[in-house]
Amino acid sequence: MARNHYETLGIKKSADEKEIKSAYRKLARKYHPDVNPNDPSAEGKFKEVSAAYDVLGDPEKRKLYDQYGENWEHAEQMGPNFGGGQTVDFEGFGSIFEGLFGGMKGNPGVNVGGFFQRDEAGEDVTVSIELPLDFIDRGGEKTIQYQTMDRLRSKGTVTTVPTSKSVPVKIPAGIEDGKKLRVPKKGQVGSSGDAGDLFVLVNWAKNPTFERVGDHLEVDVPVPFTTAALGGEIEVPTLRSSVKMKIPAGVQSGQKMRLSGQGISRMNGGRTDLIARAKITVPKHLTEAQRQLLEEFQRLESGREAGAI
Repeated sequence: MARNHYETLGIKKSADEKEIKSAYRKLARKYHPDVNPNDPSAEGKFKEVSAAYDVLGDPEKRKLYDQYGENWEHAEQMGPNFGGGQTVDFEGFGSIFEGLFGGMKGNPGVNVGGFFQRDEAGEDVTVSIELPLDFIDRGGEKTIQYQTMDRLRSKGTVTTVPTSKSVPVKIPAGIEDGKKLRVPKKGQVGSSGDAGDLFVLVNWAKNPTFERVGDHLEVDVPVPFTTAALGGEIEVPTLRSSVKMKIPAGVQSGQKMRLSGQGISRMNGGRTDLIARAKITVPKHLTEAQRQLLEEFQRLESGREAGAI
């Protein structure tokens, strides 16, 4: 006994046109011969699903099916409301099928289950990479390794093949965090033979020394307490080397000082700024002479403060 068309699509008899289409799309994808090569049972289910939608997807056929069940095709003998050379329009069904399984690229396609199927074009692939700040600063070539699920057609059969790929990609200096680079025709290959594009999503890796704040970089720099009090000069690291920076007398811990053009490269040229944060350091061990000098300084400082009262 043939299975009820509503049961085949897994819907209720009260289902509307939208629900019928949705159920058909889902099952057609699941049982399509291209998705299940060399599986006769899947091909049989696909034909069953297609037959069910052929009836329920057509309002007139569905009306007769609801009224006469599996004998709906013989309804012409049951009354004057059917037949008379009635023409069935399959345009709606064909457009749904083509939207599910075919684009307009590549070769004309193949006949599957009595319907003309277009080959599929390849899909785009996105690969995320994380690059250190020094690489972002200078730019260069990076080999991207990834895998695609290519769909290859041979003798009318489409096979999904996992393919490992390796593509050299030029990374411009100063590329923004989160920006995508497009590499044409290096994505997934479709059954039409056309490949989609590869998109490389570039992320900045965290750095133990430099912190990104807006467009600029910040770095903590140790400043001896004597230099902080008297002023002087210290070395500040950058992404490329180190530079000397003058420290004004009386600088406080946490105070920020700007080094123009010493940050990270910009894509449109030039570099951002580097912000140096002063971290006052105190020696853990003192010589006897150093201790005496500091004690003398402490007495002078205490006397100065007492005289100010």
